[in-house]
Amino acid sequence: MVSKLDEIRERELTSGRSPAVLIGAIIVILVCLYALFEAALKALGQEPMVAAPETWWSWISSMPGATEPAALALLGLGVGLIGLVLLSHGLRRGRRARHSLACEDAILIVDDQVLAAGLARRARSAAGVGPGQALVTVHRERVEVQLSPTSGSPIDPASIAAAIEDELRANLVEPQPQVHIRVSSSGVIGQ
Repeated sequence: MVSKLDEIRERELTSGRSPAVLIGAIIVILVCLYALFEAALKALGQEPMVAAPETWWSWISSMPGATEPAALALLGLGVGLIGLVLLSHGLRRGRRARHSLACEDAILIVDDQVLAAGLARRARSAAGVGPGQALVTVHRERVEVQLSPTSGSPIDPASIAAAIEDELRANLVEPQPQVHIRVSSSGVIGQ
């Protein structure tokens, strides 16, 4: 059985699908408004803006007989792929840029940018570099650290990775992401 805290944690870590639904609804509304506008122009005896409604309907109804079978198959495949993308987008959960911190009696959620700032500070101190020489990005299952060493001062990527992993363990980040270190081949002068 899922506890109330687990439900709240899941709700804070995942995002809803309302932006995708909103975009889809706006597209449908715009198409319907266009069709309504063309029908109103026809009812008022005006010239159509693009094409009269019966022109659209006759084009759509004659499409299967007037179009090559290969083109119809490609069109059907394209519509099917769009449908699969929309279906998978609707069924799978979205993810917010946040991580959960382990806590027994409460829920602790930290934004990935805040976590990245703390990890960058730890990477700078472990590498002995100045501000601006360590860039950290946090993803769901991955932490990427880019270091620009001071010219003439070598950096040991294994010790930096160990320091970052220690920081993640100390903060009880769940799930703990993998750490990837990249050290720039050219150094920074005078930092």
